[in-house]
Amino acid sequence: MQTKETVHPVAVRVGMTDWNLGQRGDITKIALAREIGLDGIQVSLQFPTDGKSPTLRDPKTQAAFRTAALENGIQICSLAIGSPGKSRMPLHTNPAAAILLVEAVEVARNLGTNNILLPILGDSHIDMENPSQVDTFVAMMKEVARYAEKHDVVVAIEDWISAEDNIRLLDAIGSDYIGIYYDAHNIVGRAKNVKDIYAEPKMLGKRIHQIHVKNADMLLSTPGGRLDWARMAQEFYAIGYRGWYVLETSSPTKDIVADTRANIEYMKKTFRMPASPAS
Repeated sequence: MQTKETVHPVAVRVGMTDWNLGQRGDITKIALAREIGLDGIQVSLQFPTDGKSPTLRDPKTQAAFRTAALENGIQICSLAIGSPGKSRMPLHTNPAAAILLVEAVEVARNLGTNNILLPILGDSHIDMENPSQVDTFVAMMKEVARYAEKHDVVVAIEDWISAEDNIRLLDAIGSDYIGIYYDAHNIVGRAKNVKDIYAEPKMLGKRIHQIHVKNADMLLSTPGGRLDWARMAQEFYAIGYRGWYVLETSSPTKDIVADTRANIEYMKKTFRMPASPAS
């Protein structure tokens, strides 16, 4: 006799960027995340040149972050690559960037996260109409992917290009360990050839490994932003996305605790996770 498959509801997991909590690479933001009621935090890998500032490249700092996360019941949901400095930019032409990315893969694994946010924005933005830029970036990421696979870490690219162009890049790289860090708010108004922002999640599908959520300088519930987040939430649900939603939100009232709690409430009410089948 056939039995109906049991499914279990999955809670929406909401994290937040450490820079929107006040400071990149600041270990005290983990306790603040707990106070607010977040599930996780995205921490930044910084590259200080003064030889004194704490950096997650240091094993002792990594251990301190792991301990703080455990003591506060907060998960480090991803590692964000901070600016490596103008001397190492842009990422798609400077060999030093590849070395830093390989190092970041090990840092992420040591912190207990399997996701890296690699921003290709601003000075690092890739011109998809420039074959030299594209080819150099693809060649670099093919090598980074080998290390990422070894440590079971996904390097997720955040950029200002369309889903079609991102698919071109990922197909050329050819590794499941290089994916997309999707930020629809950044795509709107910046990426070329995006006819329908709400069609992009379906096109990218499982290539999306983590998601940023924001509404300019407003609360997520405030209408009139670049996106209809309720509609976009349905698109993420439709593709079966079960990863983290990471707030990259500001504090319009200057009360970071109250404003972020309001955004968390909106996320929990508006976003859903597809149920997982019983094992």
